[in-house]
Parts: sequence; C-alpha cells; structure tokens
Amino acid sequence: MPERSYTEFQSALKGRKPVPVYLFHGEEDFFIEEGVASLIAGTVDPATKSFNLDVLYGSRADAKSMLSIAASFPMMSERRVVVVKEFEKLVTNDSSKEILAAYIQRPLESTCLILITPDPDFRRKPYTDLKKHSEVVHCKPLYDNQIPSWILQRVRGQGKEIELDACQLLQAYGGSSLRALQSEIDKLFTFIADRKSISAEDVTQVVGATRGYTVFDLQNAVGRLDIKEATRILGRMLELGESPQLIIVMLTRFFNQLWRLSDFKEKRISEAVIATELKVHPFYAKQYIGFMDRFSTEHIENSFQALLAADTELKTTGRDPRIVMDLLIYSLVRNSREALRIPA
Repeated sequence: MPERSYTEFQSALKGRKPVPVYLFHGEEDFFIEEGVASLIAGTVDPATKSFNLDVLYGSRADAKSMLSIAASFPMMSERRVVVVKEFEKLVTNDSSKEILAAYIQRPLESTCLILITPDPDFRRKPYTDLKKHSEVVHCKPLYDNQIPSWILQRVRGQGKEIELDACQLLQAYGGSSLRALQSEIDKLFTFIADRKSISAEDVTQVVGATRGYTVFDLQNAVGRLDIKEATRILGRMLELGESPQLIIVMLTRFFNQLWRLSDFKEKRISEAVIATELKVHPFYAKQYIGFMDRFSTEHIENSFQALLAADTELKTTGRDPRIVMDLLIYSLVRNSREALRIPA
C-alpha cells in the first residue's frame, strides 16, 4: 500500500472501516496519538472497550504474546483494537520478524492492529512486509509556515472562527508544538465562551499574558505616546525572544485600526458598532477611540511608511534588530508628540 501523510490518512478514514493493520511513524507524536484515538473511536464501542482494546509496549511484550492477542476474536463487538507502542523493541530478532510477517500477510479482519515506531527502516524486515500489507502513515512535523493554517483549521473544526493575525500571534507565543497550541486553543474557547470568533486581542489576554509584556502592552504605550515605557516594553519583549517582524505586523494592524476609526469617528458611530466593525472586544474599541485623538491622518500615514521601512531594513540589512526597532518606536511616538506639541 502507498504511504499516506497524516492528512491523507484522516481523509481516507472518513466513510470507511479501518484496515486490519496500520503502521504509524514519524516525529509528530501529536498526530500519532490523535490518529490512534480516531481509529479507536471508530472501531471500538465504548461499552465494550475494556474487553476489546489492548495497549502493549514493545519493551515489555514479545511478538508471540502480541499476535496471540491480535488473533483473538472480539467480545460482544464486531471488532477489537490492539495498539503496540515502541514496536521497534518488539521485533529485534529473526524469529519475531517471521511471526509478524505471517500474521500481516493474513491478518484477522475483526482486529485493527496499530503499530507505532519513530523511524522505521523500510529496507529491512518487518518494515518491508508492513509496507506491502499495511497502511503506513507518516506523521511528520509541520513547517513553520504551515502552522497558522493548521490553527485556522483546528479552530474551524471545533466550530469557531479565528483571525489570521490571531493565528500568527498564537504561533509566536505557543511555538511549533501542536500539543501546546491545541492546549492554548482549548483555553481560548473557554475564554471567548459564546462568541464565534477569536481575535488577536483574545490571544494576548489568554496566551501572551503568561509571558510578561505583550505586543498589546507595547501598542498601548505607543497609543499613549509614552516613548519611555514603549522603549522599555520593547526591550523586554526582544529579550524574551519575541520576533521583531511579528511586532511590526501587529503594530501595523494597530495603526490600520486607527485608520479605520478616523472614518467611523466622522460618522459618529457608536462604540458597540465600532467594536463589531473592527472585530474586537468593546474594551479594546474604547482604547482605540481614546488613542485616536493623538494621531492625525497624516501621522498614521507616516507611521505606515516607518513600519514598512523598518520591516525592509530587518529583511535586507545586517543591522542590529534592537536598534532598528528602537528607532521605529521613536519615529512612531515622536512624530505625533511633536505634532501635538507634547514635550519629551
């Protein structure tokens, strides 16, 4: 059988019965655990799980005992599941490999045998046999640029929506561990309760708050034109490993919200409607409205230019990112202070 990616495995599983033998391998154990859980849920009745689900470890079992269980018929059910973790430790000699080869060529149809190993060598037995007679699922880690899309799909799969900025911010705070990211998604669902969409502000409240200063603390200091506090927060964020590019993305979002607010303010739209239009909590909408008086349209336009220039400098020169970001904050705050004639 051809090897499948985890995504292909999930798609193929819909609408059909599990095959008799699976081999899961790869470095992304979150996918492996989730895939095994999907097979168990689709195969074993919860009422008979204690009779029809066995989980073995290759370091504590042998091939004969494992296959004896796999060859047993289910009790009060159509199928049973046998999961073998650390499978590589179970097939350490020719005898165990031959016993397994005999089974996988003619497996018991009422058993779903799931074998798990991190790095199989498909040039050698028993993996050559498994590649021919089982469904092999490769669970490899996602690339960094795939993670925001994964977050989006996870949230949608659980019945909510999430802004792209929020996906990027969640990745920045949560890293590349899918298990950790899923845990944060679960917390966000609890936090937003009945709301339908997760915003970047929600991510900062739930995830970023545990890391000390966040990009929203920084944008608020910029919004207050407090250059000393903004520079201090920026320095702390960079020390904690925050990405300068992400900071620029979120500050650009902040000034984009102020830009949109200038139009709403002229039309005298209520705070509640503004919050809905900006897709933020009313608390944040009120903050943005308060900041709006400090930034003219001209200075917002200048801020966009400063942000673009800083982003370009970070990507095309070897200049110290701390210097680039300090000068950016100075530009964003100082121009507005001078326009308002606020002393330094």
